[in-house]
Amino acid sequence: MTQRTRILLIENNRESVELFTSEMHRSGLVYEVRHISSFDLIPEALEEFSPEIIIFDYNLAELKPSDTIGILKNMIATTPLIIYSDILNEETVVECMRSGASDYVFKQHSARLGSAIENAIDKRRVQEELRLSKERFNTLAKVSTVGIFLASAEGFYLYVNERWCDITGLSYDQAFGDGFLNAVHSHDRKRIRTEWHRCVRERTPFQSEYRIFRESDKTELWVMGQALPEVNTDGSLAGFVGTITDITERMHAEIEIDSSRKQLRALTVRLQNIREEERTHIAREIHDDLGQALTGLKMDLAWVNNKLSSSDETIQKRIKSMMELADSTIHKVRKLATDLRPGILDDIGLAAAIEWQGKDFGERTGIDFSFHLDEELQLDEKRSTAFFRIFQESLTNVIRHAQAKNVAISLRREGANVILTIEDDGRGIAPNELANPRSVGILGMKERAASFNGEVNVIGVPNKGTTVRVRIPLVESSS
Repeated sequence: MTQRTRILLIENNRESVELFTSEMHRSGLVYEVRHISSFDLIPEALEEFSPEIIIFDYNLAELKPSDTIGILKNMIATTPLIIYSDILNEETVVECMRSGASDYVFKQHSARLGSAIENAIDKRRVQEELRLSKERFNTLAKVSTVGIFLASAEGFYLYVNERWCDITGLSYDQAFGDGFLNAVHSHDRKRIRTEWHRCVRERTPFQSEYRIFRESDKTELWVMGQALPEVNTDGSLAGFVGTITDITERMHAEIEIDSSRKQLRALTVRLQNIREEERTHIAREIHDDLGQALTGLKMDLAWVNNKLSSSDETIQKRIKSMMELADSTIHKVRKLATDLRPGILDDIGLAAAIEWQGKDFGERTGIDFSFHLDEELQLDEKRSTAFFRIFQESLTNVIRHAQAKNVAISLRREGANVILTIEDDGRGIAPNELANPRSVGILGMKERAASFNGEVNVIGVPNKGTTVRVRIPLVESSS
């Protein structure tokens, strides 16, 4: 059901009232009218009827048009006023419109009355929606936990809310224009000014994390600043609306986490170095001491065997068995020492150690290995060890999981980095396997590389194979 528009008509001329009624019927508007003939009756009509629009002839008040309109505006600030008069004078019309009238309808042109009422009501509705929108914005800005600001198309601040002032320590007047930059920490100010001016120039969103120095209590805060451009209907830039959010606690937590991560990484590197040192020491002890002792024992057994009578066949068999056992033990001792720390890695270099290890794996598994190695590549002991241990872990994964028949290995230098690549033609590692927290082997590989500011990337293609790419810089990064 269409809602009736409540109209208050102030008119003491019967013919004008009839003309108004006739024209309203003709216009087809759905309305309800209250007619009074004197301005004295206005307060009572306003209280009882609550009109949505007032139509009157200012001559009834025997005052200047501007004074009449002023009196009505004091009574009803937002209700539209339409002048309905038989006097058509340009100066009077201009005076009425400047004083706040919504329209001026000449009685001899009453056909305009319907459209004038519709336009006045539409205008009031738009104004009311705008008023409510402003009230909602002001309420939101007042209770918001983030700082809110509005900026012009030139990037100058026009408005900031209370929370913005609380965060920055600046007042509204201090923030106006480009004064907001005074709140930015001196170490970040140049960067933020450049980023903000670029966004204004290019009409693009602004987003940046930076520090605020609040002069009032000498406090340094971290904030996330964000702003979006607002565009007019014609495509021109209207300005920016943005926020700043206090992220100090988050940043401190991230700094602590990063510090803890660095400490854990340093501890991991230290433990790896200690383990390698122990492996080297144990391997040397086994190879030198135990290996030499077993070799001496074998020589003594050979000497005893030569001294015994050839007729004592039982003793000779026992000594021969003991010599064979000594040979087998010597072989196992050498293999154990090599597994702990291959001497070839220290004596000849990384490329030779990788080729030797790959061929050894190939002989034991039947997998075909191909090598493309830069044999002239020279690395320090720690980097060589890191590459070799990552390579060993990669081969272990190939044997355990890949179901591969061929493995291609390359070692080369690319600029300031050394790249080791291991490619197999197996089933291809799945993403969920890479993300599995139990994949400590891959995690260990990544940690070894990360200790030199390097990285390990593992990519699997189903039924095509897996590629492990290791990158370690030749020189420590300053970061």
